[in-house]
Amino acid sequence: MSPLIEFQPPHDVRDALEKFGVNDLSIERLVRYVSVLDRWRQRINLIGPANLNDIWTRHVLDSAQVFPLLGESPGSSALVDFGSGAGFPGLVLSCISGLPITLVDSDQRKAVFLREAARHAGVDVRVIPERFDKALQNVAFGKFQFVTGRAVAPLVRLLPFIYGALEPSGFALMHKGAQVEKELTEAMKSWTMKYEMIPSITSDEGIILKIWCLRPDDANKL
Repeated sequence: MSPLIEFQPPHDVRDALEKFGVNDLSIERLVRYVSVLDRWRQRINLIGPANLNDIWTRHVLDSAQVFPLLGESPGSSALVDFGSGAGFPGLVLSCISGLPITLVDSDQRKAVFLREAARHAGVDVRVIPERFDKALQNVAFGKFQFVTGRAVAPLVRLLPFIYGALEPSGFALMHKGAQVEKELTEAMKSWTMKYEMIPSITSDEGIILKIWCLRPDDANKL
């Protein structure tokens, strides 16, 4: 019996992942990642109390639903995930997409976890243990086709970082909750953007907020 058998996804989660186009190898990477997460969450504050089914549904599947939204032919500049924390959604997307992905989180312990989890999962990610603003100031940081973030901060606080990281033709996919319309109303007082609200498959109140054509109304404020 495989030592990782206990970390296999529930059947309904596996079925959903397969419908997204996630293959067996990618699911095996996720299993290895979840096994490390289960061990580390007992040491540092990665996620709240949860059983393995909760982890797979509330966290892994919730993150994986972004995958089909990336499109058919992502470019080589790939994706940056702000506030990666326990790896949602960035490390999950790395496990299932094979894209070059950058994970940003200022918590040094979480950065160590992300590197360890990526090593066990067999994926190559770039982990930047810095605040978003400091990361963006580094000329080596680059621009990205996609920006993601899950339960990071209100939209009005995130938009300067999204704007600073996105290629002109790129877009952001942000996990948001019941306050998304309020956040949008506030953000659009100082930003112009196109957006789409995509209902989450894991939460009645959850939304994947797609943002593109983003620009500040006052370019001098950045």
